[in-house]
Amino acid sequence: MTDVVGLLREEKKILQKRLGALDKAIGALVGDVVGDVAKTAKRGKKMSAATKAKLSKAAKARWAKVKKATS
Repeated sequence: MTDVVGLLREEKKILQKRLGALDKAIGALVGDVVGDVAKTAKRGKKMSAATKAKLSKAAKARWAKVKKATS
């Protein structure tokens, strides 16, 4: 009996995650703003060229570290 209850609880968690994903998808389709990134983009905030270059350099350094570790 406890195995059945455990399985049902696991299924409930899975279904809740799926429902959350569906809610996000519906929100995106009807135009709801989701998250701070969308709000920032909507306000027209732009990243400076210097900031973009700094982020690019940091990302390249991280990838170089990953590639070096796997070699």
